[in-house]
Amino acid sequence: MNLNLGILSDSWDCQAEQIGNSLILHGDCFQWFRTVPENSIHAVVTDPPYGLKEYDIEQIVKRENCNGGVWRIPPTFDGHKRAPLPRFTALTQKERAKCHDFFVEWAQLVLRVMRPGGHLFIASNAFLSQLVFSALVAGGLEFRGELQQVQETSRTFLC
Repeated sequence: MNLNLGILSDSWDCQAEQIGNSLILHGDCFQWFRTVPENSIHAVVTDPPYGLKEYDIEQIVKRENCNGGVWRIPPTFDGHKRAPLPRFTALTQKERAKCHDFFVEWAQLVLRVMRPGGHLFIASNAFLSQLVFSALVAGGLEFRGELQQVQETSRTFLC
């Protein structure tokens, strides 16, 4: 494969690491995708931020004080203090609309830079997946399938 990764990593100032013919980037994807040439990316693998509410300053303070808010503070387990998890069910209709709009715009940017036949792998969860998938389709991408992780006790299975 003859891939000019320099064009992709030099187009915006972000952390980048090349591994073989792949390029791993850490930065503002909206800004970066706007600078990338059209039809230049074969695949996108991402675990996007879903920080609609849980990363507001007010909620961060509540988490740090173990005072709940949208954060579920799990009990300790075998002496290990587990990290708080956000309660995604706390999203209002307005916050769901904001998430949908975010992913519609994101999908349009991805579609512009994705080569025909390219692939998108995006991490989500059962609560948000229908919202994210519908937004990606509204942004012009096609839904072709999904992998789901099933958590049973401390063992993980893919189905």
